[in-house]
Amino acid sequence: MIFPNDRDSAPKLKGYFMKHIIPTLISVIFLASCAKDKSITTTQLDGSENLIDSVSYALGLDIASRLELEYEKLNYKMLNKGIEDHVVGNEFSLTDAERELVIKRYSSEIVPKYRMELEKKNMREGRIFLEENLKNTGVIKHRSGVQYKIIKDAVGGKPKPSDLVRIHYVGKLIDGTTFDSSYSRGEPSVFPVNRVVPGFSQGIQLMSPGAKYQLFIPGPLGYGQGDGPGGPMAVMIFQVELLEILSAPKE
Repeated sequence: MIFPNDRDSAPKLKGYFMKHIIPTLISVIFLASCAKDKSITTTQLDGSENLIDSVSYALGLDIASRLELEYEKLNYKMLNKGIEDHVVGNEFSLTDAERELVIKRYSSEIVPKYRMELEKKNMREGRIFLEENLKNTGVIKHRSGVQYKIIKDAVGGKPKPSDLVRIHYVGKLIDGTTFDSSYSRGEPSVFPVNRVVPGFSQGIQLMSPGAKYQLFIPGPLGYGQGDGPGGPMAVMIFQVELLEILSAPKE
């Protein structure tokens, strides 16, 4: 589940980098080392002469996509040079202390400025989107500010905040980017209604089992100023199927 109702728990830059980026870079460095060491052939490693090349490329894509989430702008030529210097054994341009210093400086100077600009952009684009979206046939605005459209209605009880629900969902940004999907994982998600972001919780409580809704969640009712999909104050769009209301979880 990628939208817990704990908007202060999003990983900080350094923690995210250490948890996600560094292990991937280590994998790339290992593969590059294997390629450098001609005594270790691809066939010896995996039986396929193309697998090392393919996974190296895949890891490169993975690194780039993760870095884009955390950094406004990077010089990928210098990024590649840093990896190459480590693998080849060239003299480093920065000492360990200097490396730590520039990353901290980036985190304290560049990131806050970028986040502020992104937040303003998301609020401006989100406001325009929601104003136009409300003109579309079938779109209803809840008193909370959440907009919704009934794709398939159903009759029956509605979940309370303390209930567990089983749902299928797809989450997208207003540019159409899919950031999460229970369908792609091949199974529904189960969670307490009161443990997701406010707008999602409010939308689910309008539904009965068997219903399918489209929810349009304003930034303040999503992750707010937290590090959610699309950045601070981003509007999120969910298509949700409520499959089942389960008993309230035991304390």
